[in-house]
Amino acid sequence: MPTLSSQIATIELKIKALIEENVRLKTQNEQQKAEMSLLEDDNKELVEALKVSEERIVALKTANAMLGSDDYKTKTKLKINALIRELDQCIDQIAS
Repeated sequence: MPTLSSQIATIELKIKALIEENVRLKTQNEQQKAEMSLLEDDNKELVEALKVSEERIVALKTANAMLGSDDYKTKTKLKINALIRELDQCIDQIAS
């Protein structure tokens, strides 16, 4: 049967090991929080870049349609007709 002093020594060793593990885990947690913060910032930048790219794609498609590319001839004709109708309405209002 172990003596009281050997039991205390064993308990002290276990407590020291737990304290060291606690310190290690706290350090690891802080490192992971810092890394997560950096990744969140990167994610925000990438999301913003994606939005800008999507807006640019829409603008380029619209410009391409207005230039009358073969892919957008029907769309271009419809836009021209809509503009002509608006002009006709304006002329009618001015004439009235």
